[in-house]
Amino acid sequence: MADIPSRADLFSLASDQALIVNGALSPDVVNRPGSDANILFAGASAIGDEVIGQVVDVEAALYLGSASGSNLDRLVYDRYGLIRKAAAPALGQVQFTTATTNPAPFNIVPGTLLQTATGVQFIVTVNALFPAGTSGPITATVQSTLAGFDQQASIGSITSIISSITGAPNGLTVTNAQATMGAADAESDDSLRNRAQQFFVTARRGTKSAIVQGALAVPGVQTASVYEVLDANGYPARVVELVITDSFTTVLANLNQDPPNYQAQANTLAMTVFNSLDDYRAAGIYVDVIVASVVLLRVTLLLSYVAGSPIDPSTVASQAQAAIVNYMNSLSPGQPFVYLDAEATLKTIAGLAYTGNEIVVPSGNVVTTSLQVLRTPLELVAVGNP
Repeated sequence: MADIPSRADLFSLASDQALIVNGALSPDVVNRPGSDANILFAGASAIGDEVIGQVVDVEAALYLGSASGSNLDRLVYDRYGLIRKAAAPALGQVQFTTATTNPAPFNIVPGTLLQTATGVQFIVTVNALFPAGTSGPITATVQSTLAGFDQQASIGSITSIISSITGAPNGLTVTNAQATMGAADAESDDSLRNRAQQFFVTARRGTKSAIVQGALAVPGVQTASVYEVLDANGYPARVVELVITDSFTTVLANLNQDPPNYQAQANTLAMTVFNSLDDYRAAGIYVDVIVASVVLLRVTLLLSYVAGSPIDPSTVASQAQAAIVNYMNSLSPGQPFVYLDAEATLKTIAGLAYTGNEIVVPSGNVVTTSLQVLRTPLELVAVGNP
């Protein structure tokens, strides 16, 4: 028998006991469908099975590893004050264009309804002025009217203007040069359970792991990585960089798009995350939020030191590591690691016998796609000696 008896187990227990107590009964009578004994034991086992099921459900709802659905929602809110992330809408930008030069200005007001060929609808969120004397394109910020990952719009798919735009000439068209971002389904049980399990680990706010959890609590954010900006000696410089992705960034990272255009569209999500971190970051610590897919890069340095220098070699090594970390972590999405630029950051370090060949790994430039960003923490910068 399993840990929890099934209905068949309960029927068997009841019938076996009845056969022991009442010698007039036979197994054939008990097991024959429709007999009085069979109906009696089947009904009792069904009631028992229902009661056991209720007990199991109540018991499962008491533990983080087994609670699910609304039971998990109640558990994590009661114990940790956490709530499940709601489904998030898609965010993006569209471009309006007229067939000929526009003779008079008009406004594309918030609430203007747009649509894709598949029926996904978006509204303009910020007023966009279409000035006279131009045919565009004029950019407007949009958001899907519904939430969920299926509300994403691919490049060039927002093409219909549903609302009437006062003052707009005939031939006004709309499209989106970039795919939308930020849309996500409601948080899964596994994701919510994982955040709850990390709660006490990150309860002391102001830590890197706490900032990660604060970012992950924002609807639409799928991953988050934190990197500290270092001073010249390798100590924290009171600035933290937070790199986040939404559910669509990984797909877009494979496309050769212009990083500034995408980053402008990503600013809405980045600002939402930034504003949510007041209860997670330490006071006085600035958190710079960017949207990109992180590619970690390991660096190996081979250093020589100036004989008789008053600077201790270990200090020189720490400064070299910090210089490489700060160079790497200052790169923008899509910006490559340039070997000569990285080497140049080491040139002015006092006590270092600079040769121009200090970086042995990587041995050349490292190129990324436009939505990837190169990063390295201090522990990935190794220092050796010739």
